[in-house]
Amino acid sequence: AAEVLLLDSKAQQTELEWISSPPNGWEEISGLDENYTPIRTYQVCQVMEPNQNNWLRTNWISKGNAQRIFVELKFTLRDCNSLPGVLGTCKETFNLYYYETDYDTGRNIRENLYVKIDTIAADESFTQGDLGERKMKLNTEVREIGPLSKKGFYLAFQDVGACIALVSVKVYYKKEFVEHHHHHHHH
Repeated sequence: AAEVLLLDSKAQQTELEWISSPPNGWEEISGLDENYTPIRTYQVCQVMEPNQNNWLRTNWISKGNAQRIFVELKFTLRDCNSLPGVLGTCKETFNLYYYETDYDTGRNIRENLYVKIDTIAADESFTQGDLGERKMKLNTEVREIGPLSKKGFYLAFQDVGACIALVSVKVYYKKEFVEHHHHHHHH
């Protein structure tokens, strides 16, 4: 099945301008990917303060004919034990949500309307030593959502007190090929 891209944050050369709530949570930062290509990333690292609830929402994504959507996230996550002076407030996961709508509902994030897809954890978290060596421990997680019935949706990322860099967000569906089988009857 062919993949049809609905969103690829890496392909965008200008600012993504996703919605960050509160504004001092997730921050859009220019970075480099593992191939040293310039990309737009979102980062948050409010690990010293308790009760973090930082939301980041994509722009509205038109889903076309898709029923099931795949979300591929590439991110780095800091190992809490490697952060000096951090008490019990540091987390090592974040949450992925979506909200289906028929049209763009504007800039307001109404958190209670979002459906949780999953808690995303890092296979590999990185330490201060890795930072010095510019080793990016890039995690890749893929989640599936659907069946979807409305014309589009938003994705949202909720940080509850982790140190995360969201390096890439890719949203796609798989186009099924309809195969016609011709049966030949041999007598």
